[in-house]
Amino acid sequence: MVRYIGIGLLAGICFASSVFASEKIQFRIDQILGSLEDRQLAEQLGYYREQMVTGIESWCMEQAECRPELLSVHDLSAFITLINKNESEMRLKILFDRVLKRFRDTDWGRKILNHREIFLKDFNAWCSTRSLECASGRLSEELLADYMHQWNPVSQPLQAAVSQSKNTGPLLPEPYWSCYDFVNDKDNTIRYGWLYWRDVRIFIDPEKARKKQGPLVYYWHGSNEDWSQIYRVLGHSVIDEIVREGGIVVAPHAGAPKALPWYIMNPSTTGLENDYYLADQLAACAEQLYDIDERRIYSMGFSAGGIQSAAMGRLRSNYIAAIASYSGGQLPWFSLLFSQAPDNYYRAYITYGTRGEDKVPLVEFADTSESLVGYLEWRGFHELMVCQQSRGHTLPYRSMRQGWEFIKDARYQRLASEQTAEFRKASIKRNEKYWCY
Repeated sequence: MVRYIGIGLLAGICFASSVFASEKIQFRIDQILGSLEDRQLAEQLGYYREQMVTGIESWCMEQAECRPELLSVHDLSAFITLINKNESEMRLKILFDRVLKRFRDTDWGRKILNHREIFLKDFNAWCSTRSLECASGRLSEELLADYMHQWNPVSQPLQAAVSQSKNTGPLLPEPYWSCYDFVNDKDNTIRYGWLYWRDVRIFIDPEKARKKQGPLVYYWHGSNEDWSQIYRVLGHSVIDEIVREGGIVVAPHAGAPKALPWYIMNPSTTGLENDYYLADQLAACAEQLYDIDERRIYSMGFSAGGIQSAAMGRLRSNYIAAIASYSGGQLPWFSLLFSQAPDNYYRAYITYGTRGEDKVPLVEFADTSESLVGYLEWRGFHELMVCQQSRGHTLPYRSMRQGWEFIKDARYQRLASEQTAEFRKASIKRNEKYWCY
């Protein structure tokens, strides 16, 4: 009885918190609508208002502290794009997050969270026999909560998944297209589909790569830049160090316009996965051709590239062991995107400059970086180094190297179900003298 009273109190507290967050979200949307000169966009925002509020609440639930006042019209447009692209799937995910939020700190809730994909598959199968209750627009939190309570975390399908999860290593993709030898310090045309290819600058010593199992490192450049930004962010010394140990550094050319070089940043293209299919092809070919250390696949980037690296940690968590986000972070609509492997708690180096100075017209990087910190803190288990520096939208050389030093020893591992049954706080270190300058 005490246990159920405790759960009831927890649900009540979360409900009150959710109501307060909802009021703040509504107020912020009204502010943005009141200042919009684009009336067509204002009408669209008004039409999707209810779904948008629900989507933003999902973001709030993934934060240690929800701050809707930081939302921009750019953010709201992206929420609309994702919700409109697959409204039923997004609505189900949002409802799942909202219901589970009430019980996320219980053992029962954690077991469901760690097997979310299995749960949602079972729920959809159950819903197919109850089409009226589950019809679009009628699916309610109450129905999902009822099913969640009926769903047995020790059912046969879940037991099978748990036994499979004992293999907690990375899950590398198969190549989408034929693999060809990488050429050092040249633009390699990487084909990842019948009509899809992209140039990627690659750094490799083929002989060493074949003899040693080295890491694979992605570098994603910032807005209005190109791959050559890698020299100013990682520097020759880091690139040479990686190559000497048989590693491979890949720096993709932008797939989208230079102002928003990665698809996930642009509200109109945020649902496209081209950049991630390219990343998959690079990982698959690196493994096939050079037998990389598949436990050491890292993503790094500055500015827009730092945001892209944060997205890689979520959307390619099947194989990413660690990220470095230099003046990057995450955008609010990331909360609507499924994590490949929610039991992968990657290591993260996050650095940003002074609020108001480390910014570009669409993004305040102190806020997006702290949003990423808040998300990883909410999830627990992660190991973070957070460096807040007195600077603008630049990066001190020593910090560049320290980002690599912090992530390079990370090895990929997904935690087994029994390891995540008891919540463990994330290890967050801030402004450590050795790591931050």
